Amino acid sequence: MYLLDTNILSEIVKRHPDGNVVGRFDGASDENLFTSAICLEEIHFGINTSPDGEAVRQRMEGKVLHRMTVVALDEEVARVAGELCGEWKLRGTPVSYRDGLIAATAKAGGLILVTRNVRHFDHVAGLQIENWFEAPAGPSSPPN
Repeated sequence: MYLLDTNILSEIVKRHPDGNVVGRFDGASDENLFTSAICLEEIHFGINTSPDGEAVRQRMEGKVLHRMTVVALDEEVARVAGELCGEWKLRGTPVSYRDGLIAATAKAGGLILVTRNVRHFDHVAGLQIENWFEAPAGPSSPPN
């Protein structure tokens, strides 16, 4: 099950989206597709500040959002976020507030975080991350 970050959601509705991202999204079943309420807020902010916001909104609703389950910020996510952010502060690890909540949402739900911004999250212990902009790892071929 996947928690899709904002950069994955917005990629899918571009006029010329990355083929790897679209292929992975199209190949996933709806019951395995999640996003955070934080990502949804970022999407709506982008729609409302974009000159072609109405067209983006239509593409987002028609191609993406109807397939997603939005994970709310609940007590468990808040607890995990507080633990993670406290740990990062003590270590001096700079993480944005939104990224902390997105990481906590994925971790609390046992979801794989799908993002292009792997470096924003690769320090989170126990968090599984995938970058759908990269081709999926397949069986390796034997050396020549």
